[in-house]
Amino acid sequence: MSEQANNQMCNKNQELKLLIKELKEKKGQIARQFKDVTTGSDAHQALIQSMQGVSEKLKESEAELKARVKATKSKKNTQKDVRPFPPLFRPLKETYSGEISVKKLVSSNEKDTWWDYVAQAKHASLYHSKAIYEFYKTQPHLKYEIFGAWSQDGELIGGMPVVRMTTPLFGQFAVSLPFFNYGGPITSCKRVFASLIEAYDQHARSVDDKYAEIRTSTKIDRQASTKKVSMLRALPETVSIFEKQVGAKVRAQAKKAEEYSPEFKVGSEELLNDFYKVFSTNMRDLGTPVEHKSFFRSLLIKLESSARIAVVYVNNKAVGAAFLTTHQDIMEIPWASTLRSANKMNINMWMYDNILKYAITEKFKWFDFGRSTQDAGTYRFKKQWGAVPVQHYWYSLATAQNNEQSLNPDNPKFKLAIALWQRIPVWLANRIGPFVASQLP
Repeated sequence: MSEQANNQMCNKNQELKLLIKELKEKKGQIARQFKDVTTGSDAHQALIQSMQGVSEKLKESEAELKARVKATKSKKNTQKDVRPFPPLFRPLKETYSGEISVKKLVSSNEKDTWWDYVAQAKHASLYHSKAIYEFYKTQPHLKYEIFGAWSQDGELIGGMPVVRMTTPLFGQFAVSLPFFNYGGPITSCKRVFASLIEAYDQHARSVDDKYAEIRTSTKIDRQASTKKVSMLRALPETVSIFEKQVGAKVRAQAKKAEEYSPEFKVGSEELLNDFYKVFSTNMRDLGTPVEHKSFFRSLLIKLESSARIAVVYVNNKAVGAAFLTTHQDIMEIPWASTLRSANKMNINMWMYDNILKYAITEKFKWFDFGRSTQDAGTYRFKKQWGAVPVQHYWYSLATAQNNEQSLNPDNPKFKLAIALWQRIPVWLANRIGPFVASQLP
């Protein structure tokens, strides 16, 4: 609402309040006159008509004021931030009509050109960066490949990193990109984007990959799985505005934890042990194998200031923890957990409340709650914080016939394995879990 419109509304409301005050005073004056007239007389009937007219006008004015106040509150409460999404999530609008040549980058000069391109590309995520490439080099069972798209003039106009995994448990497959929320081609042109996926489809078939999966938030004219969404929230400039936006119900739920005197810390490798203890315990409870602690240590080292750990303590014991990453003006939370024993304390709500406020004080403009399955419990949890969904498109290539061949934990064929995993001790889950998790994309 513009300032001028807001002032006009305030003036109108003030006029109604004054009118209502005058009408009430007039009702009082009329009421006092009844004692001076004879019941049933013409004067008495005239007073009755006057009282009815004033009462009707008062009722109309009060109803109008109530409706206007309600409408004003409704507009304030439902007013949405119309900021455009970060470039990573925006449609590709540039066009290119020339010839496109796609090939795997082999020489060091080609790769240097690629890293320069990634550093300047607005549609690139943190996971397309050279730091993540260096991280992948520390992980088993995989090979990192880059496919570049070149214009007819020899200019690099797009590219796509792909991680090919050769695993003892699941055989050979490829994903762009495993372990993380974002991957796929980087380009500003949809035609180039489609050409990269088509070219890699042919390549994957030629090397007999069991399947290949390209995970992205860009839609093209190709069949894709749409089960996953990112949950994004625009962040206001101040914590006080944020508290007004989330509303009293969410604030009250977060505050319930305060009776247990929780402590919130943000740091780096010094908090890794506490993070991993909470995370691995909760993931065992959910039936999901977790990566080795060295996975997260390597990420902290390679990402440097772009990675942080948040931990919540109660009585000096870690009960909630999150791994945070930052890129451009976005803070993301790819991994978070709280202990089941802390559920009664509402620690999860309190932790997210503090993380969001931390992101605001650090001047980030967006908070990325990470990937969720639409309408699942985590989706609803994130939505209550004001997050909105951004659609993911996962393109299955090579010999994959349908989404059931995917190694995603949502796959129904993993239900039995999940149920069994929930019953093993944490120490055993942490011993054998990393071997399994390192082979899952």
